[in-house]
Amino acid sequence: MYSTKVSIFGAGGTGGEIAELLVERGYEEVSLIDVQRDMAEGKALDIVQSGAMIGSDTRVLGGSDAALATGADVVVITAGIGRKPGLNREDLIATNALVMQQISRSISVLAPNATVIVLTNPADILARIVFEETGFPSNRVMAQGGILDSARLSHQISRLAGVSHKQIHSMVLGGHGDHMVPVRQLASVNGVPALNLLSEEDWADAVERTRFGGGEIMEKFKTHGAAVTPAYAVVAMIDALHSPVSQIWPISVRSGGAYGLPEDVFIGLPVRISRVGIEDVLELPIDAAEREALKRSAASMQATYETWKNTTARDSFNRASRVQSR
Repeated sequence: MYSTKVSIFGAGGTGGEIAELLVERGYEEVSLIDVQRDMAEGKALDIVQSGAMIGSDTRVLGGSDAALATGADVVVITAGIGRKPGLNREDLIATNALVMQQISRSISVLAPNATVIVLTNPADILARIVFEETGFPSNRVMAQGGILDSARLSHQISRLAGVSHKQIHSMVLGGHGDHMVPVRQLASVNGVPALNLLSEEDWADAVERTRFGGGEIMEKFKTHGAAVTPAYAVVAMIDALHSPVSQIWPISVRSGGAYGLPEDVFIGLPVRISRVGIEDVLELPIDAAEREALKRSAASMQATYETWKNTTARDSFNRASRVQSR
């Protein structure tokens, strides 16, 4: 269906699920890249053989060599350590930032024209690191989060209002995590404002269950988080990147100053996306409380990023000082 090469760094649960969905859609080639070579190779073999059942001729490769990403059109990053009970997404940054830097250096050489989608948490902050490390234009670096959170909100509206998922549209902006911003006036059921069908208490419940939806799933699994819905969210972005006409999705992108946010912050915003990448950010008339919540979300991510940056600079200085003193 698509003459496109997609490379996925991280062959765990979500990476494998993304690969499966891409095979179902008939993408030309999918590569799974993971430090655990045997797992990546085995998963690739398992997935490619499903092509005989569904009539897909997608090539599926697996291994530990970053060279598998050579010439990729789209690079998805799911690699790194995942959330565990008791850990916030921001707690993961020290380890996962190093993973992003290493992968970014590889793809900037091997796939200089690729569009990069970051799924590893904390996705918004790590997308900023990938943007800086690769030097790619901002319309080709993004993170997933808003689509997943919007799906969770839509599910909660369906549950509370007793209506079909098919008729529900919602949009969650802000950071992917506790600082997400569900937008009330953008939640609807076949054009009917969702709040016409929900009480204030129902809406508050839907928001609460959405905000902590990932943690709820992780508590059940014990060792890892959600994989299926995040994979569908990433594939929706990949499909949009092959659309000749614009699609509108909530995606974490460089704000560029939209909504009065710091220009360099990556945060979930409503965007037009198509085969040219991110076309622009849509400045929608959200209410004052939501605008302030969006600013708080951005401020939180800016602070976390600066803490990481300052810590990294201090550690680099200390290492250099020790070498010079020898």
